[in-house]
Amino acid sequence: DFPAQVKSAAGGDERRLQKNRYGGKYERYIYHMNFENLNISPDILRGLTEMGFSEATPIQEQSIPEVLQGKDLIGQAQTGTGKTCAYGIPAVQMTDAKATAPQVLVLCPTRELASQVADEIRRLTKYVQGIRILAIYGGQNIENQITALKKKPQIIIGTPGRVMDHM
Repeated sequence: DFPAQVKSAAGGDERRLQKNRYGGKYERYIYHMNFENLNISPDILRGLTEMGFSEATPIQEQSIPEVLQGKDLIGQAQTGTGKTCAYGIPAVQMTDAKATAPQVLVLCPTRELASQVADEIRRLTKYVQGIRILAIYGGQNIENQITALKKKPQIIIGTPGRVMDHM
């Protein structure tokens, strides 16, 4: 017999094994983990709630605890599965709002994706005080970007070409 419960890698949620009615084998029935169980700050949770999210997707459940522990990882998931929040939530949580230097750099292959990622992270930080986010990519006035960089954002999202232009 299998145990009635096993803990997930993220810790805290229950996973129960139940008998399959088509042959008696055991299958795993997974309860989706709520964001509250992932040790996310109340300000970020408030932003997530306003965005309409309450349960973590598998990529988020698996990656957020690892990144919050300072581990490096490579995550892969289909479009629309919450990859931006999977790295964005811990990036925001680990950012020091009092710092005056960049702490997070997200490189995106296109300006459209850079813009989308920046918008998503801005929504995450709506209730987090002091974190400045800047999107830099081609097609925007570089002088305006230089002025914005002088305001010392902690999180920068950009395309490789435009990031190199600023170096």
